[in-house]
Amino acid sequence: MKFVIRAGGIGTRLWPYSRASKPKQFHDLAGSGKTMLQDAVERIAPIAGKDDIFVSTGSALETLVREQLPDLQADQLIIEPALRNTGPAVGLECALLETRFPGCTIASLGSDHYIGKADEFCRLLSAAEKAAETHPDYLFTIGVKPTRAETGYGYIRKGALLCEAEGEPVHEASEFTEKPDEALAQQYVDGGEYLWNSNMFVWKAKTVLDLFAEFQPGIHEGLMRIAAAAAGTGVRAVIDKEYPSLAAIAVDNAILEPASKVATLEGDLDWGDIGSWAALIDVMDTDGDGNLLNGEVICLDATGVTAYAQAGRLIALVGVEDLVVVDTKDALLICRKDQAQRTREIVDRLQAEERLKPYS
Repeated sequence: MKFVIRAGGIGTRLWPYSRASKPKQFHDLAGSGKTMLQDAVERIAPIAGKDDIFVSTGSALETLVREQLPDLQADQLIIEPALRNTGPAVGLECALLETRFPGCTIASLGSDHYIGKADEFCRLLSAAEKAAETHPDYLFTIGVKPTRAETGYGYIRKGALLCEAEGEPVHEASEFTEKPDEALAQQYVDGGEYLWNSNMFVWKAKTVLDLFAEFQPGIHEGLMRIAAAAAGTGVRAVIDKEYPSLAAIAVDNAILEPASKVATLEGDLDWGDIGSWAALIDVMDTDGDGNLLNGEVICLDATGVTAYAQAGRLIALVGVEDLVVVDTKDALLICRKDQAQRTREIVDRLQAEERLKPYS
């Protein structure tokens, strides 16, 4: 199996700490002593040969990847010349690797997740690989058993049992729901039929490409032109020409939701998608008042606060609750924790007002 770590995102919901010039996956947000990208590679090391690991990233981030993963060879980098969302990114990795390794199975994994149970994660990936060998026309998702009614995640509904792989039950994925409201999310948790969608997948590269041909023919045509050049030395020039014109679409919308053969494996992974400042409490320890404090921070009668002091200044919080406070050298963010997802709106506004560059 080939392992692709997707590391091309910008992480706008973690602004101002995560910037276009150094997104969240290149930081040690989880407090492990390694960046999230380094953690993503390290956790699959027990089942992945060093030559079977690939990183997909944007051209502007190529240098950062090489600095943080110096053992990665040039042909293990998949460079996207433009941001086109996860659909084209997945299509590109499948087109290139299927050309190099015909019939290959790919584990397409994120670089910005926290996974506390790495052994269990590797076991699930191996089981999914086995399932892909016996059911090559299926797409396999890694679902996570929910621990609360989270409205910021997507959900997968488990359907009928498809098979067992290495003793692990594999269920048909009968429904996808994106970010339900709190009441519906609570029903999902209570019912036990729904899993969080981790956006980590195992599949045959050819199966993915066939689905792009069926549901996204325009993207597929561009991918095939890239694949045709993949055996030659000029493939990067072809990628630079074709990739920016591909439609920007998430892989869920592009092929997963319309596909008829999608399955899921349920994992108890101690998993968290570090997608916003509020989500950090899923993966890091808090004090007795529920505060997550990083850097020089003093709290008096403060509860449920996430505070990152990165500018070399003291943050002092008095009598406040459920806030996010992030202080960097050139920007200060203060918001209610339940509004943390809206941080990307700040980035959008800065971009619209052509003020983003100093804060990028």
